[in-house]
Amino acid sequence: MKKILLGFIMDGHGGGVDNYLLNFVDAVWQEGVQIDLLTNKADTGLKKALGRYGTHLYETANLKHPLRQFRQVRYLIRKEGYEIVYLNVSTSMDMIAAFAARLCGVPRRILHSHSGGNDCESVIKRMIFDILQKMCRPIFYRAGNEYCGCSKKAGYWMFPKKIVESDRFQVIYNAVDRNRFAYLPSVRSEVRKELGLEGRLVIGTVGSLTYVKNHEFLLQVFSELKKREPDAVLLLVGDGIRRKMTEDQAEALGLAGSVRFLGRRSDVDRLMQAMDVFVLPSWFEGLPTVGIEAQCTGLPCVISDTVTEETRITDRCCFVSLKKSAEYWAEKILEMKELDRSSVRYMTEAEVYDLRSQQTRLKALIADR
Repeated sequence: MKKILLGFIMDGHGGGVDNYLLNFVDAVWQEGVQIDLLTNKADTGLKKALGRYGTHLYETANLKHPLRQFRQVRYLIRKEGYEIVYLNVSTSMDMIAAFAARLCGVPRRILHSHSGGNDCESVIKRMIFDILQKMCRPIFYRAGNEYCGCSKKAGYWMFPKKIVESDRFQVIYNAVDRNRFAYLPSVRSEVRKELGLEGRLVIGTVGSLTYVKNHEFLLQVFSELKKREPDAVLLLVGDGIRRKMTEDQAEALGLAGSVRFLGRRSDVDRLMQAMDVFVLPSWFEGLPTVGIEAQCTGLPCVISDTVTEETRITDRCCFVSLKKSAEYWAEKILEMKELDRSSVRYMTEAEVYDLRSQQTRLKALIADR
């Protein structure tokens, strides 16, 4: 039996990395393949969902306890005899499990980068983590022997240039079920009626309310947009540590009645139907799946130019510098709202984001070498 150990997953609802890992299990699992997952905190619901694959969810210490995590992962690898350890991480500091796998002589050690920066709330902590990232980057890759990234940018963030530009590195894009996100005018009308949005300009974004998503600037942009479109509404889908701060900012700007905090939702595909323009002013991203999803619904998208251009899959997507003013962003959003989403044109690159395409890539990734 082929045995694969994956890491690290949160609760199955933690965003891009969690979705990717669950897609991996679903795509790769078959008789004769055992896939187990590492997590820092075992979620009961996730355990139950993984039961159909016979997947075990193993809880290990987090990076605050590196020696304990090392011992736990080493013990698990020796006990189970994994031939592939596939670690999906956002920072090179998360190297403990990788070196445990190397020490145990695991034949295939795959390291996969899912980010392009450190998402820390504290400026000082972010500076410290950036320094640590630079220090760990030349060391981390030595624990692996195969390398992946959700984009080239994510690859350069995690690995040396000589790795990213070699045949040992490959990009595996964050896939989307395009059928689920296809534009449906009937659903758009239904959702807009449910939310009381008929006849109003609806701007939206999806993502955790954290530093990296830059909601502070988004509210400034929306404030400028409201001067031109008084009936405009902003939908914020997601939750996070900055929710209270963002609510207070909306109140201070006089936007409380026009900004809808929808929290974490499982019907993002329906909510995107109701939007007129999708806006993503992130400070950085590995490759934002929500940007791909939004384009699949035909939504015009205004995205910060700190996000990799690999995100563009339609002619309805533009990138704007965060150095531009909030007024400039507002004008760009108003320009984009005039585009007809029913006649969107897909780039040829869009195929690499198709769920079926990704499943083929994932099966090839773990095939015998």
